[in-house]
Amino acid sequence: MTGATARQVPVPPEAGLAVPARPHWGAMAALSHAFAFGVAAPIYSFVTAHETWRASCRALGALVPGPRVLDLGVGTGTSALEMARGGGKLHLGLDRSAEMLRRAARAARAEGASLPLVRADGMALPVRDGALDGVTGHSFLYLLPDPAAALAEVRRVLRPGGRVAFLEPRAGRPALRDAFAGGPRCAASMLLWRGMSRLHARFHEAGLAALLARAGLRGARAWPVLGGHGVMATAERPE
Repeated sequence: MTGATARQVPVPPEAGLAVPARPHWGAMAALSHAFAFGVAAPIYSFVTAHETWRASCRALGALVPGPRVLDLGVGTGTSALEMARGGGKLHLGLDRSAEMLRRAARAARAEGASLPLVRADGMALPVRDGALDGVTGHSFLYLLPDPAAALAEVRRVLRPGGRVAFLEPRAGRPALRDAFAGGPRCAASMLLWRGMSRLHARFHEAGLAALLARAGLRGARAWPVLGGHGVMATAERPE
């Protein structure tokens, strides 16, 4: 489901960056975020533990160079651990949720993997300028109040020639049959993702590419993945 062909997306100046949630849902979005990534972290971990989700993480990791790669919103560690399976890269994980980081550390120990973890805010990265070769984020930007500010930080910590890759919920009406074809957990994860993104934001391909381009990243391109439920994008910091 992640094998769609990548393509360059034109970025007109007037391109909308995202399809935001309805304004009166702000308080509900904050509560759902705190619940999903706090006390409900075990549920999140369970419903994303399936091959379709893991494959999307590996596809994301293949888009960025190494060796130093930061995974933003690392959550329970699935994304970073799956990306690290290719070898040759040092993956670091960052998240604001202490519960998510505890679960990520536990998952890394269970696999015998090295996964340095940092509790920090993605809007103020504790990384020096130009220190990283790649930055990834699976389901990260859509949760932020100001994704443009976060991408300015991402550009700062990337070396010239470094790349970013993000996978975010896609605007539109994807066919649920594709989610159910991946099994019960896949269907549950897509439904949960759709519900969360309805409270926060969803992206069109042109909008996500525009967001990366406006952050000063070059060659932004985006394409649908996960049966149209997600949109993946990548870009490069200019030399």
